[in-house]
Formats: sequence, structure tokens, C-alpha cells
Amino acid sequence: MSLSILSGRIDITEPGMAPVDYERFILTINPDRTRTLRTVTRSPKGDLLRDVNQLVREDFRPIEAIGRLFFKGEAHGTVLRRVVGDKLQSWVWTRDMEKPEYAEFDAPPRMTVGFHPIFHDAWKMNFHDIGNTEIQEVLTHTVSNSWNGSSLSHGMKISGRARFEETEEVTTPAGTFTCERFLWHTTFGKDLRVWRSGPHHLFVKLLVVNGDKEGTVYELAQLDRKDVTWP
Repeated sequence: MSLSILSGRIDITEPGMAPVDYERFILTINPDRTRTLRTVTRSPKGDLLRDVNQLVREDFRPIEAIGRLFFKGEAHGTVLRRVVGDKLQSWVWTRDMEKPEYAEFDAPPRMTVGFHPIFHDAWKMNFHDIGNTEIQEVLTHTVSNSWNGSSLSHGMKISGRARFEETEEVTTPAGTFTCERFLWHTTFGKDLRVWRSGPHHLFVKLLVVNGDKEGTVYELAQLDRKDVTWP
């Protein structure tokens, strides 16, 4: 039985500013070839913290996810989700709830489940056909229809658009990677260029092409790899 672990750090560089530690992640490739992504994200202002754990199948179809939000020093709640067949089951606890609130939604085959880690933006195109350079749908059921995800609820489906542009070499502080590059037209007024690498769709880089915070760059600053085998 074997387990592969990728862990690292993603930095943010806003125009005219020095790089800032933005997100820590651990990606495990499990013995059954499912993937678990754990992220801890801290906003540049230091007032928002997201703690997210997501499990997907080998083909990237979501299985389950849990996200916790802390904002301005207070816990704002937890969302737990699981995809069962063609349904998304969702439980929400806010800081004022004694019992969770439950809801159920449709879960189309090419849908991702969004909790706002920046790493997950490389997974937004998980079901993209890179043999097709035409605009394709990016369907996400998000917990918060905002750029920074500063709220938490059952959320909603949002349908953006993205186009595969090309494959190219990209160098970041973590190394040089062969990447697939996408231009993503989001639903919140930004166009984002996203670079991902390899069979696990590793986040490498994101550039805010236009919109608020234009020119901001997120990039892989540190990456460690480890393979573990048990008898």
C-alpha cells in the first residue's frame, strides 16, 4: 500500500508589494487513487482564515468536503458536503446555530465543489477538455459568491467560462513546471489566467488579468514531495 504526499506554500504578490505567505496545502494521493486536498488560507490583511478539506475521486469527481471560516477573530461556521449519486448533500452550522441546517442540490457530472482555496482554482478546470480550445463552462457549487469567500452558507451554483490556451514552461520560486494554461472568465468581474501542472492538477500560478486587484499574482513558493509505502 502506498501514499504520495505533496505539500507546500502559495504566496501572493499584489502590485507594488512584496510577496506574502497566503496559503499552505497538503495534497495526498490515496491508496485507492482518490485525492485529498487540505488547505489553510490567510488573507493578506490577516482578518480572514479558511480551513478546508476536500476529497475527490481519481477522475476528480467530488466525494466530500468540509470548510471552516474564521473572520475578524471569530468563527463564522462550518459547511459539510457530500456528493451521493447525482445529489449534493449540504449541512451548515453557523456560530448562532444549535443544530445544523440541511439542504440538497443537484450535482451534475462536471461540477466542482468550491470553498475558495486558491489551490482549488487550478481544480476549477478539472473537467475541461484541453483538446478543445473553444470556451467551455466552469460549473461550481460555491459556499460564497464573492472573490474572497468572506461568507459561508449552502451557497449556489455559478457558471463561469474558461478557455485552454497552451502548454508552457513556468518558473516559480518552487521550481520549473510544465503547465497547462487557462484563461478563466469568472462570475465576479475578474479574468484570471491559471497555470496547473501534472496528473494531479497541481496549482502553479494565477494572475489577475483584469478586474479588482489587477496584476496580483499567486504562485507556488514551496513544494515538497514524499512517497510512503507500507508492506
